[in-house]
Amino acid sequence: MKRFFISAIVSMGCFMAHAQSVTIPEVSIVPGGEKSVDVTITEGTKYTAFQFDVALPKGVSLKNASFKGKGATREITSGTVDGKYRVLSYDTKNEKLGESEVLSLTFEATDEFTTDAETAVDGIVIVDPEGNTATTTNGTVAVKVAQGLKITVPDGKKLMMVSDEALDFSSLESKGVKAYICTGYEVVGEKNRFWLTRVDDVPANTPIMVKAETAGDYTVPIAVTSFCYPKSFLSGDATKATTVDYTADFKYFGVSKSTGNIGAMSAKNQPTVDAGKAFFQVPATIASNVASGKQEFTLGDGGRLATVSDYDLDFSSLEAAGVKAYTVTGFDRGRKVWMTQVSNVNAGTPFVLRGSKAQKCEVPSVAGKAAYVNMLDANTGTEAITVTPTIGEYTVYALSLGKGTWGTLAKDWSAAKGKAWMLVPTAFHNSLPASVRGEGSEVTEEEAEVICIEVRGIGTLVDDEITGISRVESEVVNDVWYNLKGQRIDAPTKKGLYIKNGKKVVVK
Repeated sequence: MKRFFISAIVSMGCFMAHAQSVTIPEVSIVPGGEKSVDVTITEGTKYTAFQFDVALPKGVSLKNASFKGKGATREITSGTVDGKYRVLSYDTKNEKLGESEVLSLTFEATDEFTTDAETAVDGIVIVDPEGNTATTTNGTVAVKVAQGLKITVPDGKKLMMVSDEALDFSSLESKGVKAYICTGYEVVGEKNRFWLTRVDDVPANTPIMVKAETAGDYTVPIAVTSFCYPKSFLSGDATKATTVDYTADFKYFGVSKSTGNIGAMSAKNQPTVDAGKAFFQVPATIASNVASGKQEFTLGDGGRLATVSDYDLDFSSLEAAGVKAYTVTGFDRGRKVWMTQVSNVNAGTPFVLRGSKAQKCEVPSVAGKAAYVNMLDANTGTEAITVTPTIGEYTVYALSLGKGTWGTLAKDWSAAKGKAWMLVPTAFHNSLPASVRGEGSEVTEEEAEVICIEVRGIGTLVDDEITGISRVESEVVNDVWYNLKGQRIDAPTKKGLYIKNGKKVVVK
């Protein structure tokens, strides 16, 4: 199985007399894939237009160029001139483009790209409002080959898989390929529903469903993971076969290669599941606990509340008031909390209510059977409990009612019944830069993309019908270093925590 990784660095020096520059950072791309990078145009004096040419090796091309936060009078185009890719931008009203303009360049590569190369960046011109032109000496772009994972999405357009490498699916979105973990399972009458939360950055040994608009081969970049997720309702192992425990506690489902439909698994046909394949493992029984009347919750000044209920609740009626309920299904190295919206929440499942202001909410109880995975924990007892800054292998993040923001605990916290908090693996928390680990460091929220898939009643699957990938064999790569920002470096220059050949290393 081929693996590729492109490391492309374009650096164009300062523009003559004006300390102006165009900087294209490192690009990670794989044959058959594409990658967008931010390019910064800075200047010491005003300018209204610029252009530069990029010569790329065989198999690599510039697909698109665009402004991030493009103004109404700004134009940017790209195309080929004498076999090179030219990026040209100007302001239609001859106004200054800005103190620091950020572009987005999207590169794509075909399977023909297999060899390291260094090619030219030239034709660099910048124009100020008076029509004066400044140029620079030529630059170069270095393009290198390294790692990527080739996957095959079958005719059913769904692939249930688990890899022993961390993967980055963000570059495949434009090709209609997305990855999901299963964060919710619901029984409605005779129907089984699976709620899937989209993920771009997939840690190694994380079972996922890949959903594509078109069946075929795709290459996924291997990455240094920057996310952590709760254990989902997907199971499987990248390195060895999984023995399925058909007890009364769980039900198991697989995905058909030919149709993409979900079907039940049985002890007769699937006593084991091959390495690299993933499947659904969900509770066999979900109890319903309904209260009479409505539950009342009070959002603080920050418009947030992390809580839990003794009863099954229906939050759909709150959307008219701008209030939604969420579970927490991800935390990334940029200290961003990923929220997955839920409508019906079963008793004992911690959740977060989000609104725009402090307010009281009445939530009706409902006869529902839903189960969710979550990074939240809660006090479901009758008395207050003491929550310490760390619990076992986890660091506690609490939600401020006044500010509506997440932060670590500075000391023990007496949590009353119904209070909830977030658990982040301490090893992951400690890998964050020291500047963002403190109690006052900002943590933001992002709403995750969610889809729902129902079992179509296709009967029992046999093993050959279950989707998956073959065992992923790792290639030996000599001394590949990354810092904790995910940036590739030649070698550490100071003490700290680094990633070497996919593993954490402390340099003393």
